[in-house]
Amino acid sequence: MKNLFGSKTIISTAVLLAIVASQQVSAASITFGGQAAGDGSGQTSSRISDPSHAINNGTNGFFVETFDQATNIDGAPAGDTQYNEPGLAADSATCAVNGTGGGITVNTSASTAFGVRKGSVPNVAAQPLNDSTCYGHTPAEGGDLPSWVEIDYSGFLAAQGGGVRIDYLGFYWGSVDNYNDFEFFSGDDSVAKITGPELLALSNAASGDQTDPDSNRYVNIDFSFAESFDRVRVSTSGIAGEFDNIVIGLNNRQVPSPAGLAFLGLGLLGLSFSRKFGK
Repeated sequence: MKNLFGSKTIISTAVLLAIVASQQVSAASITFGGQAAGDGSGQTSSRISDPSHAINNGTNGFFVETFDQATNIDGAPAGDTQYNEPGLAADSATCAVNGTGGGITVNTSASTAFGVRKGSVPNVAAQPLNDSTCYGHTPAEGGDLPSWVEIDYSGFLAAQGGGVRIDYLGFYWGSVDNYNDFEFFSGDDSVAKITGPELLALSNAASGDQTDPDSNRYVNIDFSFAESFDRVRVSTSGIAGEFDNIVIGLNNRQVPSPAGLAFLGLGLLGLSFSRKFGK
């Protein structure tokens, strides 16, 4: 269960820099910290130039999945609302996963492994700190534990031509729990992994704390060309995994078309990192 009253831990800039310098997993570099999102969604990647998410056309090789219909990428299909949780407030009708298809495969441990909503619901999901917009969570309401979600981008990358890789992934991880795992694969080889206990230890933060910025972090993962990933699996054994503002970057920033990159964002819908049932 999420702790609503966890104490705030203050970490100095020097300590944060030490954390950044220490995070090397294989050839992947994991760092923490982003910028304030201008649309009320808490934190977003500092790699993007528009923190309000008003511009999201993918022409610079970055795509933002905010789970809000308003930021659907230019030229992409209409947002997919099939994952919207039932019984949402009226304004949650604006939620959606933006873009589908393009050779991306999403596999889950169950049909109820992913949900999109606004606001917090006890024993289902808690909105990330300062996030008043739509966000993703796993499992969906009523889903089973343990659970996992796997997104395979290999088909999409093959369609972009030789040499195109995903070399950056960022996401806003809400109220991090010690039973969440994120693992990245290149083919059958594991190239990087980050777990809730690792992040919490580095931040000296409490598991599941909804009010502490140290338990709600923007996570950045940079991959070398040789070990960039084409498949990600998120696993959890408790409730729940919440996330927003997923940003992916291609090593070739001159992407063929905004619509093509939008398809990549659809797979991010599956970035239902770790599914928790009972906050």
